[in-house]
Amino acid sequence: MGHQSNDDRRPAGHASGLLRGRATGNAPPSRSPTRRLLALALTSGALAVGGGNAAHSQVRVDGQPEAVHIEALDVPLREVFDALQTKFNLRYRTSDMLDTRLTGTFNGPLRRVAARILVGYDFAMKITPQGIDVLVLGQNQPADKPVAAATPARAMPTRSPAPVMTAAEANRYERRQSR
Repeated sequence: MGHQSNDDRRPAGHASGLLRGRATGNAPPSRSPTRRLLALALTSGALAVGGGNAAHSQVRVDGQPEAVHIEALDVPLREVFDALQTKFNLRYRTSDMLDTRLTGTFNGPLRRVAARILVGYDFAMKITPQGIDVLVLGQNQPADKPVAAATPARAMPTRSPAPVMTAAEANRYERRQSR
C-alpha cells in the first residue's frame, strides 16, 4: 500500500470556485470578478428583500374561540387575519390592503380580539353559531370633515301660536265674541 502525497491536491477554495480566477494550469477561465460580485450582490439583495422582514415579523395564534391568544410582532394586519382565518372559523372580506403593521399581545374571546385588532378601521361583524364574518370597509377617515347632523323633516315650533284654553274658557270666549 502506497501513501499518496497531498501535494497534488488543490486547496478547498478551488472547490467552491472562489479562487478559480487565480488558478494556473489548464483550468478553464472562470467568470470575471465583476460578474461574481454582481451575482453576490443580487443574491444578497433578494435575500434582504424577500426574507429580511420574515426574521423580524411574526404572528402566533393560540387558544380556542372563547379564549384567543395572539402575539404579533410588526406584521401587516392582513397576516393576522389570515392566521385567524386558518386557526378559527373567521372569515373576512375587504377591499383595503390591510397593510397597517401590528405589534402587540391580544387575549380574549375571538370577537373581542378581532374588534381590538381593527381599532382605526370601519368594519361590520356578524357573529353566528357557524363562526364570525368580518367586513372591513377601510381605515377611519380623519375628523377634519364635519359630518352633517340629521335634521328633522319639519321643525316643531317651541310655542303654540294661539294660547291653550280649556273647554270652559273657549265657551266664554265664544259667548263674548257673539255679543
